[in-house]
Amino acid sequence: MITGAGRGIGRATAEAFAAEGYAVVLAELQPALGRRAEQALRRSGATASFVPTDVAGAASVGGSVRAALRRFGRVDCLVNNAGVLNPGPLVDRSVAEVDRMVAVNLRGPLLMARAALPAMLRHGAGSIINVASQLGKFGAAEYVTYCATKWGVVGLSEALAAELAGTGVRVWAVCPGLVDTEMARRAVGVTPRERRGLLRPEAVARVIVDLATGRRRVASGAAVDVVR
Repeated sequence: MITGAGRGIGRATAEAFAAEGYAVVLAELQPALGRRAEQALRRSGATASFVPTDVAGAASVGGSVRAALRRFGRVDCLVNNAGVLNPGPLVDRSVAEVDRMVAVNLRGPLLMARAALPAMLRHGAGSIINVASQLGKFGAAEYVTYCATKWGVVGLSEALAAELAGTGVRVWAVCPGLVDTEMARRAVGVTPRERRGLLRPEAVARVIVDLATGRRRVASGAAVDVVR
């Protein structure tokens, strides 16, 4: 189950899991993006289900997880990928912008994990992979709220891993550098020439799938860098 699965890292991750034979739940806020990704995956022969999801809303999150469980019976891996980025000096950010970044980037992973965990714990296995950022490890001017949320994601991953020790459920954060996504290009103002030096979403997706499948062995709770 992947949040923000309609484009960017989320869609690349859905495609990577589908290529491994997993059924994929596309938890996406924007219906057009979610349906487009679902249709593309189905055309490739994958099992995919789009579920409209606002990760900042508890009722939406609960409904999405219940829909996934009704359809597939279990959630083997939850990827908390949905994110919002509005850079600029903190004094210029509206309260609404600050609230939305916190709600999507930090409240979202907390609510999604809380909703998916009971089924994972009953099964005695599962993984939760939270997409953080290199800006979850160091601060940068004009990214104050974003940094705060991504530091929070790293912290919640470490703390939740400790809480779940011995249950069979593992938790990681992945911390990419600047990735060639629409969100990053719009927020940072990347030129076509500069795009060549950015991470591809597929590189992040590969690390996520390797963690979930056990091909990449890293202690639960770790924040895994993805920089190339």
